[in-house]
Amino acid sequence: IFTLWLQPDWLYKWFPQHGKLVYYCKVLHDYTDEIIEKKRKQVAEREIAKANGTTQAHQPLNFLDLLINLSGGEKGYTNMELREEVMTFIIAAMDTSAVSMGFTLMLLAKYPEAQKKVFEELDAVFGKSDRLLEKDDLPKLQYLERVIKEALRLYPSVPIIIRTTTEDVVAFKENMTLLKGSGMIVSIWGIHRNPKYWGPDAHCFDPDRFLPERIDGVPSCAFIPFSHGPRNCLGYQYAMMSMKTVLSSILRRYRVVGEPEAGPIPHIRVRMEIMLKPIDGFEVTLEER
Repeated sequence: IFTLWLQPDWLYKWFPQHGKLVYYCKVLHDYTDEIIEKKRKQVAEREIAKANGTTQAHQPLNFLDLLINLSGGEKGYTNMELREEVMTFIIAAMDTSAVSMGFTLMLLAKYPEAQKKVFEELDAVFGKSDRLLEKDDLPKLQYLERVIKEALRLYPSVPIIIRTTTEDVVAFKENMTLLKGSGMIVSIWGIHRNPKYWGPDAHCFDPDRFLPERIDGVPSCAFIPFSHGPRNCLGYQYAMMSMKTVLSSILRRYRVVGEPEAGPIPHIRVRMEIMLKPIDGFEVTLEER
């Protein structure tokens, strides 16, 4: 992406990176194809059992079940089409959420007071029980949600998005016209740290900036970790629920320890690849409570 001379396909094929890309794509494709084939067999067996009246207790359906069922089973999507959907979930859903949770844990390690508030909230919801989190618990974890959103604001797992104009657009106070078909890069990192939208403390860690009375005055397009509009991330709700579920499970059992920050601005050196990553890795330690 960032090496101009590797962008033309005809030239890229002559570099060793192309061979590695082909190899790793094959590994990933073989893995997803195996998952899809197993699932197709399970769906077929379930239909046979249903026709014979031998269906067992209800089993919850996952995303791949729904894709195969709603597309008409064997008459629906091809394996290649299903593969693309599965790879989207593996790459775009799992990795981005994992990175976001990593940054959230690092920030909680740097700001023990925020971590204490999260634990107090968890204690109020779960008490001393070790029961599993239920769906009805998620709306109660409001401070944890604010912490996650602040982590996504400061360290969006996808720091830029690329869009193509569908018509001529006049931008920058009419000093520039972007012609139809122009490519543009939207800096989520820059928008999320712009004092115009977030005030003079835009670089500071402050989960309470997402309190309803404070966030209401912020334009909706100023917080776009999942993009915005009709082309935004379809997994937004899923990502938030999964992150709250995993982080609550970790923080109920462990204290996250790291080097505390002396001030409100977190100092985490990052590099931008396809996703944002900390240069020094996710440096935290978990201590059992």
